[in-house]
Amino acid sequence: METCKTIVAVAGATGRTGSFIVKELFQKGYGVRGLVRSSARGAWIKDLGGEIVEADITSPESVEQAVKGVDCIISALGSKKPFSPQEDNRVDNMGIQNLARAAKKRGIKHIAVVSSIGVGDSSSGLPFILRLLMGPVLRTKAKSEAAVKSCGVGYTIIRPGALTDNPASGNVAFGEGGKINGRISRADIARVCVDALTNHAMKNRVFEVVDAATVKEARRPFIIKI
Repeated sequence: METCKTIVAVAGATGRTGSFIVKELFQKGYGVRGLVRSSARGAWIKDLGGEIVEADITSPESVEQAVKGVDCIISALGSKKPFSPQEDNRVDNMGIQNLARAAKKRGIKHIAVVSSIGVGDSSSGLPFILRLLMGPVLRTKAKSEAAVKSCGVGYTIIRPGALTDNPASGNVAFGEGGKINGRISRADIARVCVDALTNHAMKNRVFEVVDAATVKEARRPFIIKI
């Protein structure tokens, strides 16, 4: 008799980072439900054996229905217009807040959220000019991080450094409280997100995450092979 798989809903499943997360979940034996704006864009998820559900992240009712019956949520949501305050608020704030509220209402076990170095107490991880340019979207992400932390569901917030499309190195440095910066591949971030679902040491914590090879030695991160 086949055992029931843990079902993970992925918001932003067809995005550049979300696509890596979906594939990593399949590789680890999870069931996957991709939350998509258009079912046509998510057809490849269905081809791999997953579900696709059209969801409007700005609608609490739509999101709550979309995550019915799942065990965990991973959010790879991110504004495609990072210099548009309206779009930033719609996606990076309200979209993620709607996911967090739905997780609470549906009794979901864990929510992992991809945020960004530069948010909150990690602001020193970005050069001054980038902090100025990205200030609005970073403040928006800070609001959604606060909502996730207070939603009453187990969470992990992952703040990647500059994202690349390089292959996974598996040599990942974690920091807390803004102590590190650097670059990291989307493939490595996908592995970190999936690991967060079952790694108790990552529960209810906020991490800056970069490739260890890109970190200055003086910053003394803790490094984990994944």
